Amino acid sequence: MTDLDIAPALNGRAMADLHPITPRIPVPRDSGPRHVSSEELRLLSLLAEGLPLETIARRLSLSDRTVRRRSKALCDRMGARAPIQVVAWAARNGLI
Repeated sequence: MTDLDIAPALNGRAMADLHPITPRIPVPRDSGPRHVSSEELRLLSLLAEGLPLETIARRLSLSDRTVRRRSKALCDRMGARAPIQVVAWAARNGLI
């Protein structure tokens, strides 16, 4: 199935509004209040500093792989495509 084949099923959504991996699943916009734990806020604040994942892992006493997994899980839960989107959301909401 190509992008052109699914265009009629989008019901007015732009291609940019689709999930990057599975193009037939729309990305949720703002679905209300979201809870972020203190550990996730610490991760977000370190990401906001622009630190490499390896440095963040050392500061949190975690493995690089765990930091990547937690970052991806947070993005998935928040409906973001990249960690910077979650960082921007947290900054706009005064969390970091």
